[in-house]
Amino acid sequence: MMKSLIDTAGLKSFQSYTNSILSAYAEILFIKNKKIGILLLIATFINPNVAISGLLGVVFVLLFAAYIRMDPEFLESGFYIYNPLLVGMSIGFLFKLSLVTVFLIAVASVLTFLVTIVLHTLFSIYLIPILSLPFAIVSSIVYLASLNYSNLFIETLYNHSGLLNGSIYVPVWIDSFFKSIGTILFLPNFWVGVFFFIFILFHSRIMAILAVAGYYFGVYIHSLLSGSFISSLLNPYGFNYVLVAIALGSIFLIPGIRSYLMAMLGVGISVLLVDSTAIFWTLYKIPVFTLPFNFTVISFLFVLRLVRYKEFAYVIKRTPENSLSYYLMSLFRFRTNEVGIFLPFSGTWSVYQAFDDIWTHQGRWRYAYDFVIRDKDGKSYKNSGNFPEDYYAFKKPVLSPVSGYVVEAVSHHKDNPIGEVDNINNWGNYLVLSTSGGAYVEVSHLAQNSLRVKKGDYVEAGQIVALCGNSGYSPEPHIHIQVQENSYLGSKTIPFNFVAYLKKESIFFYDRPKKDEKISSFSADKSLDSKFSFVLDSVYRYEVFEDEKRIDEFSIRVEMDRFSGRFFFEDEKKNRLFFAKDYGVFYFYDYVGSDSSYLKKFFIAVPRVPLVDNRRVRWRDTLTPRIVFGWFKKELLMFLASFFSRRFLYRGTWEKENDFIKGEIELNGRKIICSVKIDEIHFFDSIMVENLIIRRKK
Repeated sequence: MMKSLIDTAGLKSFQSYTNSILSAYAEILFIKNKKIGILLLIATFINPNVAISGLLGVVFVLLFAAYIRMDPEFLESGFYIYNPLLVGMSIGFLFKLSLVTVFLIAVASVLTFLVTIVLHTLFSIYLIPILSLPFAIVSSIVYLASLNYSNLFIETLYNHSGLLNGSIYVPVWIDSFFKSIGTILFLPNFWVGVFFFIFILFHSRIMAILAVAGYYFGVYIHSLLSGSFISSLLNPYGFNYVLVAIALGSIFLIPGIRSYLMAMLGVGISVLLVDSTAIFWTLYKIPVFTLPFNFTVISFLFVLRLVRYKEFAYVIKRTPENSLSYYLMSLFRFRTNEVGIFLPFSGTWSVYQAFDDIWTHQGRWRYAYDFVIRDKDGKSYKNSGNFPEDYYAFKKPVLSPVSGYVVEAVSHHKDNPIGEVDNINNWGNYLVLSTSGGAYVEVSHLAQNSLRVKKGDYVEAGQIVALCGNSGYSPEPHIHIQVQENSYLGSKTIPFNFVAYLKKESIFFYDRPKKDEKISSFSADKSLDSKFSFVLDSVYRYEVFEDEKRIDEFSIRVEMDRFSGRFFFEDEKKNRLFFAKDYGVFYFYDYVGSDSSYLKKFFIAVPRVPLVDNRRVRWRDTLTPRIVFGWFKKELLMFLASFFSRRFLYRGTWEKENDFIKGEIELNGRKIICSVKIDEIHFFDSIMVENLIIRRKK
């Protein structure tokens, strides 16, 4: 038994180390794909000296990590390994392999590993990537120190023979580009560059186009400054332009026109850094390496994160196209560019004032809502309306619109008689709640002594925190709510939206009601909510029919990502459909896997399910080309979406009644018809997308 456990643990460690090595090779080109890592590893053997030196660098780091008992899974992503890999390759690029060289690789790779962890720990305070800065630092140290080492055999710096050094005429402006691509992995060879570029093109069309645009824009800028186009093409450090363009235009910023312009600005800056660094470094016979790339990109990212740049890629997916799709769905489905809060009441209320309204919602306080209760005749009171008690809203429960901490709480002001207002204490009794996103929510005009929480308390969204009153500058009992920049009273307001609300038979998600509209809150129906509560490792089996003919069957299992804690359905081919359930709504929000997986049909058929009772409701949702289409069309449209996002978003309308949901998705002149039947006990019984039907296997 013990031997079996040891063997299993050893196998798991070996798999983790193998994944680390392959991921490290792919990370050099900003790619998270172990298959491309294998191809890059094989390709480096075009120059065996470079390839073996790089592998030795990785092996020494893994041995060191095992020696200090570091968890192998910690290294599996390749993030901590690719800098030592680059250092090993840089040593193999300059020095012939020997026992002395191997010792140098061992020492330098471990040093790089240590520097990587130290810098990552420091940079993570500001949530900034370290890129290949550890490699640039340690390689410079190694090259500088090697001036004193006579036992190292130095090859010529830029002319390596390699295995693909055939003679073929290629125009210099083409040859220089592909050699620059190859130089990223210390293989400045035309054919190597062609192979590497094919890998990039296969992985992401956006990255490939940025590589071309970045390189030639950098060469153009350099030629303007130097006066020589040919010398600019022959600059051995032009690969920095490629790296800057890819990093800023597609990896760390969301692909789009603004990011592309930012990337070209970064390339222009890197031209100056390449030339200035080269002059200084050449004095000590040190190659520039990736210092200009690192300095440029890290500086941009630091400032852009500081100013909360909207197109910053806070979630980086496997490809830029995937990052763009995730960003667009998050933006248009969940309005992630604005704060989302819940309604501060239950039942049906009317909008008394909205944003930029004519009464008090002006200037610094324009982004706010006032709510009252009106009867069928449009009146907010009964009887004469001369007393606060006559108003339907008075003393009704006020719910917390967010989950967070109470940072301010005042409850001692009196409720005004009708016809009088408090001009001194404008806000009356109020609460200020902090959100996890750094915003503050204020709820005002609460009833005297009605607070059920105090400063410092943690509250959940939907929890009763007070009663509606008529304190402060309030002509009649109502709930005032706003989101503001700071915690102090009267702080400048910022735009926000309501996560979900009902208006007649329509549900609106992350939207804002208009003045005088009647809206209602809703909560999850317990019976329906239980149908969308999942237990890990639960398995659901389905059969697939096309035009009523059975063509396939598959099963999906409920899993959880061990790093992020996110839940997903996974089929037999490891395709993943991520889901969540929040405050009465079940929804899919991401998909990772093959275009042929039936899990994509789940996403298309019903991206979101409001868990309301059997009443009839309808809602709208948005999908991207990555979810709707297959490979070629999906990739083409996602590239175009980086320029014109709204034109390549597909909106649909869904309607639910009892346990049946039907929907229509508008696709530039045609419609996708889909429907879903919710199972009597759990999850979906059947799904239909056009002529494809997926039925639960009983």
